[in-house]
Amino acid sequence: MIRGLLCAAVLLGLAGGGARRAVAQRDTTARADTSARDTTTRRDTTARDTAAAYLPVFAAATPAGPLPGGTRYSFPADSFILSNVQTLSDLLAHIPGVYVARGGIYGQAEIVLYGARGAAALEIYWDGVPYLPIGRDSTFLDPARISLVPLERVDVIVLPGQVRVYLVTRRQRSTETTSEVGVVTGEVRTANYRGAFLRRWRSGLGLSLVADYNHTDGIGGTSSTRFNSVDLWLKAEYVPSPRLGVSYQVLSSSWTRSPSDVTPSKTDPFRFARRDGILRVFAAARSDGLGPRVALLFATTAASHDSAVPNRSLSQGILEVSDVWPRAALGLVLRGAQDAARPWQLEGTAGWTPLPVLTLAADARHARYNFGRSGNRAHVAAGLALPLHFSLHGDLAWAHDLQAPLLRADGGQRTVDVAGAVRWERDGTLLELGGASRDPFTPLGWAAGLKPLRGLDPSQHTRYVTVRGAVALLPGLHLSGWYFDPLVQMGQDFEPPHHARVSLTFDSKFWRVYRSGIFELRAEAAMDSWSRGTAGFDSSGVRALPGASFGELIIELRIAGVTIFWIQRNATLFRGSYVPGLDYPRRYQFYGVRWVFTN
Repeated sequence: MIRGLLCAAVLLGLAGGGARRAVAQRDTTARADTSARDTTTRRDTTARDTAAAYLPVFAAATPAGPLPGGTRYSFPADSFILSNVQTLSDLLAHIPGVYVARGGIYGQAEIVLYGARGAAALEIYWDGVPYLPIGRDSTFLDPARISLVPLERVDVIVLPGQVRVYLVTRRQRSTETTSEVGVVTGEVRTANYRGAFLRRWRSGLGLSLVADYNHTDGIGGTSSTRFNSVDLWLKAEYVPSPRLGVSYQVLSSSWTRSPSDVTPSKTDPFRFARRDGILRVFAAARSDGLGPRVALLFATTAASHDSAVPNRSLSQGILEVSDVWPRAALGLVLRGAQDAARPWQLEGTAGWTPLPVLTLAADARHARYNFGRSGNRAHVAAGLALPLHFSLHGDLAWAHDLQAPLLRADGGQRTVDVAGAVRWERDGTLLELGGASRDPFTPLGWAAGLKPLRGLDPSQHTRYVTVRGAVALLPGLHLSGWYFDPLVQMGQDFEPPHHARVSLTFDSKFWRVYRSGIFELRAEAAMDSWSRGTAGFDSSGVRALPGASFGELIIELRIAGVTIFWIQRNATLFRGSYVPGLDYPRRYQFYGVRWVFTN
């Protein structure tokens, strides 16, 4: 019996061990199941990590506002693509009263003139840094030599006697990579190749690369000569939150313009290279764009490879302090420059909407120059909303400032300019009637790229009227334009008595075979026309500006990220020019395609 109990105990022990081993095997299986669940979790995490996220970016370096309605023109990236715009000068030609003095087709000088003020009429800022003339042309800027490819937006503030242009470079917000390829060809072997790559990582790091190459063989026997250029832009940034960020960008531009083959030469040989670098750092108290903010900028500019003048460089240090409320903003900017001609500037800006129908804005600047000179300017603007969709806005600009600090003979000039307009806007229809008064002014210097002219004559006290409008004639069919008249018998230099630009545009997404918004067809016929006037002086005296009418045709087709376009300049076959002595060809055309990828 005892032997039987012992045998039973041994069997139970063996059975218990087997049971424990069976339980251990089941535990092992459970661990395998747990691993499977972990693997599934990792796949979900990976999917979330690869989804596109939108990250904070630098605030656009434009006047913060609020600004009265009708005082700011804003051109987004589509304005560069779906339009006739090839250069920054082309873009500014859409501003009422602006005259673009073109030395020929693309590659020649395209000087922007406004208000008979010469170089003093145009100020350009690249991401908040003054874009100063440097090199052979130390007084005038040629906006056509500033590449549009690195830009995502252009804001233009129009004063009675000055145009201020704010260029905003591309700001990649999404972690989804963006790339762009463009190819353009045309007559006289016109060629444009461009490429862009923009990437942001979740950490806040970002890298942007842009390359833009242009070439034309020119037209023999004319002022439109052989030209080629290369523009490279690189930006590295780290913006981990809306409250802190740092970036560094480099813009390198080089171009060569050949002399004309006629006697005497209409175009001088011109070789130029410019390199701009900007370091930006900002810190903000809040993440919603309101509250105090401080920014530090350090910029360098170098010009080289010009056989006519020695190499030159300058640097600028900028401190910006601002505070923004829901209905007001204040800003203070201190600029110091290594350039002896412009040691430092102090500038203040303010905007306020005390009532929903009233907006006030102001800016003022004090500048110190070399040889004990100084300059001051102030500007105030106001806008008032009225019943029945009407509004009023006005500007008062006072200045006693220099226009060419590098010229020791520039002692400054005092001007007081006043402008106002009444505006009616409803459902896409706009009508604006404005007028202004400008003081006399004596422009200094002249643009090196426009020959044989040597300068502009002094302007007189002028009152002028301007009309601007836009209306939808039919669904998809729009008519827009402006008219400018200085109310002087022969006008001012490059400010003819009657100057108008009108555009008829068909723009529709009617083809519903494609998903809504993907397909777009745009066709535009535009006309730039002016009456007889004056065009400065040359060695023989005052030059007359003949009346002219230049037409353009643009056809563009966009499907998703692909844009195909064709542009013809001087489609009206007009025999004339924008500058006396510098001809402009008839039916100059080019066409191409641009792709934008987001993967």
